[in-house]
Amino acid sequence: MKIGIDIDDTLTDIKQELEQEARKYAKQLGKKEQNISGITNKNDGNIWQRKYGFTYEELKYFLKEIQESVTKKARPREKAKEVIEKLKQKGHKICIITARDSEFHDDPYQLSKDWLDENEIEYDKLIVNAREKAHICQQEKIDVFIDDQLNNCLAVSNIGIKTIQISDEKEQVENIITLENWNEIYKYIVEME
Repeated sequence: MKIGIDIDDTLTDIKQELEQEARKYAKQLGKKEQNISGITNKNDGNIWQRKYGFTYEELKYFLKEIQESVTKKARPREKAKEVIEKLKQKGHKICIITARDSEFHDDPYQLSKDWLDENEIEYDKLIVNAREKAHICQQEKIDVFIDDQLNNCLAVSNIGIKTIQISDEKEQVENIITLENWNEIYKYIVEME
């Protein structure tokens, strides 16, 4: 199978650290946190604009300087590396699909490649600038897609691709498999074979 995998909060677990950094940055700017429950995230940083009222330039600074700093030093989620190695050994192709893009990063490809290489994550292809992950998955003929963001999972699932959301949320969404960790993901994929 060809397996598509996101990086941030899928291969890594940086959600809490990014939230703390965003809150700290917003406080420095004198911005107040807004309640944004129920708003679907897009892959363009709008979550931070909506939550803290960042201007475009403030958002650009946050994503380029602060988020990049967090992502560069992030460690892989527990067992992510080992599970991907086992999937590769079984003959599966791994396609890393990230929304890290040229609008907010000088070189999103190199940023992503450096992190993957440094953490010895095996992959066959790396795709950046992937804000429309469903389109990319369709184009790349992905069989199984793994991401943390529900909006990405819904979009990919809606075009008929088997989708796994890595999350500790207990709420199940139709046509999306929600699993908490990489061991569960491995077990699920092996059962699909």
